[in-house]
Amino acid sequence: RKVTTEYGGLFLFLPILSELGLEEMVAASKYPGTTMIPAVSAILSHLVLKLIDKERQSYINDLNFDEGIGLFAGLNVLPKSTVISTYSYRTTRSMNLCFLEKLIHRIHTDILLDAKVFNLDFHPVPHRGEESVLERHWIPSKGKASKSVLTFFAQDSDTRILCYSNAQVYKKSQSEEVLKFVEFWKRIKGCYPTHLLFDSKLTTYQNLSRLNQRDIYFITIRKRGTNLLKQALSKPKTAWQECRIDTPKRRFQKVKFIDTPITIKDYEGK
Repeated sequence: RKVTTEYGGLFLFLPILSELGLEEMVAASKYPGTTMIPAVSAILSHLVLKLIDKERQSYINDLNFDEGIGLFAGLNVLPKSTVISTYSYRTTRSMNLCFLEKLIHRIHTDILLDAKVFNLDFHPVPHRGEESVLERHWIPSKGKASKSVLTFFAQDSDTRILCYSNAQVYKKSQSEEVLKFVEFWKRIKGCYPTHLLFDSKLTTYQNLSRLNQRDIYFITIRKRGTNLLKQALSKPKTAWQECRIDTPKRRFQKVKFIDTPITIKDYEGK
């Protein structure tokens, strides 16, 4: 029997997923499944949307009549949007962490990932509904705070591979995410990351001190304030150095900086 599909390119990913051992990782993580939709098929159904660049889970309904895509997920057709959009309610943080650990081990073996420098950042996912019990977080694209889900990511600076994430971040504990990540990395790799790059609002000075105690180097931006601006403006032109940030489409690639030691409250070290 033959089936047709408008997304035949999906099947080019199957050898990669097989080599990574996706089915074994899903089973080890104990992701939920049913008789009709096994766990690995549920995960593949989510993955389909990412691979064909569909932004919202509800768009899966547009693909329900494509038998080829269903075959990719090990089904006759893809699940309805209700199944996909509610699947996360059946998963736990421990399942996701287990999957991440297995994935990092496989990537390290197969792709020879030797990540030591990481980019860390928060990303708010806005909530579209009217009624919501979610916390309000600053949305840069909107220029205001809105109800949203705050997520945290750790990305290998060289390969851009996502090595850690958390979609259950709350305001009261968001400054601790960097410590959770470094402990996660030590648990699976046996050592701490060597360098971290992040924004000034990612964590507190106390946690910067804890990173220093673990011999982890970090690069961040000082929190902007009145005193900092006064100090910067008082410096002579000869004190400033120039460097180029080679980032495509960056508006300002040439920046000026001053390299000087400072003393920070609640921080032990230099």
